Amino acid sequence: MKWDIIKKASANLLFLEMNSTDVEGWLGNDDVNGSVQLVFELPAFKDSIALKNLTYKSKGVYAINNYGGVSSKKEFLYGNLTVTRNPESIMVGASLDLITENPNTKQQFILTNSPVQSFTFDQYQEFENQRDSLREIEEKMLVKDLTKAILYRDSIWEIEENRIKDSLKLHPYTGKFRFWVSKVDKPGYSRTTYSITEDSLIIKKGPYDFIYLATNYSKDSIYFKRALNQKEKDLLSTIERRIGADSLQATYTNYCIIDGLILSFSFESAKFSKDVTVSNYYKESMANVVEFINKIAPEKYQLWYDKKFLLKRQTDCDKKQPTQEK
Repeated sequence: MKWDIIKKASANLLFLEMNSTDVEGWLGNDDVNGSVQLVFELPAFKDSIALKNLTYKSKGVYAINNYGGVSSKKEFLYGNLTVTRNPESIMVGASLDLITENPNTKQQFILTNSPVQSFTFDQYQEFENQRDSLREIEEKMLVKDLTKAILYRDSIWEIEENRIKDSLKLHPYTGKFRFWVSKVDKPGYSRTTYSITEDSLIIKKGPYDFIYLATNYSKDSIYFKRALNQKEKDLLSTIERRIGADSLQATYTNYCIIDGLILSFSFESAKFSKDVTVSNYYKESMANVVEFINKIAPEKYQLWYDKKFLLKRQTDCDKKQPTQEK
């Protein structure tokens, strides 16, 4: 915003910014994080100023966050704000709620006489220029480090893939049907894995990385375990027949959504081995697997996989794709 700011003798700008996590009501509490920034245009004042009953329509109030840009949501801001000036500092008190739809989020600014940093216009410009210079240096270092990491990761991935393939050729799996499903939380750099065998369900949690997705990684921590009853074993046999007969792709992706819901599936039997990843995409055969897990897992570990929500997002994405000329 800095290049849009014009110097005025009788005006101030107040910036409030915070990071937010654990967003309630959207794909689980560990799938979303981000930041939100509020900007207030304030008149010049010597002692204090109070803004009451603020809304997102109030003059001189701006809400900025990173959930898909301004056009993809509606913003609802309400609350109160006080700014008090004393000889030593400027103090801010606030009770503000920012609620957004699409996605369903809520952020709260609760401040009680909190000191704020104060700049003149020229000091602000100098501060922003310094931040830009540091950010440019950091970005160059980040690009360099990421390039090295990706090259290293890809080489390890290739080695691991070849090792697994060679191992399967020499020692193919001959046991009974089993599968793993991993819910990947990229922002939280973690993964919850549901391991289902012929007689049990085990729920584990561990770090997300580029090699281990749905595999039964031994270093994961076990959070829940229980045996399957006969009815559940019969349902497992039904899933085996359906997966074995289904022509599945390796990936199903809604390319209009970054991160969000990512589920990675691995199926093994004496007759077949299949790996499937769905990213913000509804696939009926994978929905049947998720439904089976949710029937046997505790409520707090159940997987979110809403057909109506995902299909609507897929339809919206298809509408955005450019049509090809004939």
